[in-house]
Amino acid sequence: MIAVAVVVLAFTSRMYINNIFDRYTESYRGVVEEHWELYFKSYYLSRGSWEGVSEILTTRPGRRVGSGTPGMEREGYRGVLPGEGLLLADAQGLVVLDTQDERIGEILPKSFLERGNVLAIDGEKVGTLMLLPSTSRAVLTLEEQFSRSVVFAIIWGGLGALAVGAIISVILTRQIVSPLALLTSSARKFARRDFRHRVRLDKKDEIGNLAEAFNFMADSIEKNEKLRHSLLADVSHELRTPLTVLRGNFEALQAGKLEATPELLSSLYDEVLRLGRLVNDLETINVAEAGKLPLYCKAVDVKALFSRVAAPFQHEATEREIELHTETVHVQKSWFLDEDRIVQVLINLLANAFGYTPDRGTIEMSAREENNFLIINVEDSGPGIPEKEIPFIFERFYKTGTGRGDGCGLGLSITKSLVEAHGGTIRVASRPGVGGGSMFVVSLPSVPDAPG
Repeated sequence: MIAVAVVVLAFTSRMYINNIFDRYTESYRGVVEEHWELYFKSYYLSRGSWEGVSEILTTRPGRRVGSGTPGMEREGYRGVLPGEGLLLADAQGLVVLDTQDERIGEILPKSFLERGNVLAIDGEKVGTLMLLPSTSRAVLTLEEQFSRSVVFAIIWGGLGALAVGAIISVILTRQIVSPLALLTSSARKFARRDFRHRVRLDKKDEIGNLAEAFNFMADSIEKNEKLRHSLLADVSHELRTPLTVLRGNFEALQAGKLEATPELLSSLYDEVLRLGRLVNDLETINVAEAGKLPLYCKAVDVKALFSRVAAPFQHEATEREIELHTETVHVQKSWFLDEDRIVQVLINLLANAFGYTPDRGTIEMSAREENNFLIINVEDSGPGIPEKEIPFIFERFYKTGTGRGDGCGLGLSITKSLVEAHGGTIRVASRPGVGGGSMFVVSLPSVPDAPG
């Protein structure tokens, strides 16, 4: 790029300088010609002829002129520009003055004289004056000298810039290529499933941002890989228990060690149902996270919704002397929701609350409208959730050690997926300790009074 720039600059500079010099020399020659016209007219008027005119100018620099003719310079003729000469012919075309000493005494052709300036006094032609360029190839005009010096300066400056640019490019290339090579190596290690590898770059530029993005991607991949392994292990564990029970009982039945009593068949059927629920739960989570869970929304009365959800838990609440309260007085409108999905959400939250609330405890489920959101709170008086476990509450198969339920750990994960499928959010707040309790907050956006 530097080399190309130098060539273009040299070419354009030479053209521009030549153009400027052409205009300058043309203008300057005009001034000089006007000066010499006045000078030679004055000479002719004072002498009445061109006699002796060839003796008053010389091409040898510094020679003194002995004549005292008015308007004549005391120093000898030096030319307009280096290498140029002056030629004067009389009215008949006879050369009477030539500073280059080449044509004195010659009669010039008319075509040649037409290129000069006519000297006239009172309308009568007395001579022709011409400025002549250099006839020697060894003599360079000032224009050519200056143009060449500029071009040479550009070339030498370009060569220097090229050398400096080469050094800088090597330094910059190393600074750019080294981090990229490190990123390439890290990417190849990731391709070999080394998910613990990270890029260490102390840079704040775009390469540093790329390294940070790479590390963020690596963290996400490593986390997802751990979750995948954990999910496979948990699914295998959850499936192994019922399958082992079923296999053992069926083998015993085939061997005649067990009798096919209604109680045994009912137990085996319960295990089959458990397997079915597990598969259905996993499918629900997978479809919801893929954004393909179908929702059949309609106008839902929140008060009737709460009654439907709380009804299955009344018997357990009575037996364990748990106070179950529902409150919907702050909800004045129906909301456009998938009623069955939201019922599943609230049942999971209530089941979780009953699993962690001790006997004679309290569970409250309330709803309110806030900024076009339906806010549902489910709060219990259980022991609460340890702070270190809160980030993992909604993970698949995650179970805390303080509950009394025997589920497979998918309830809250399904709840989160169903809420997000509605475009809502769910969060948990907890106060660990005796009676501290936990509170799950569900925010559901919807359109009030939407048509069914």
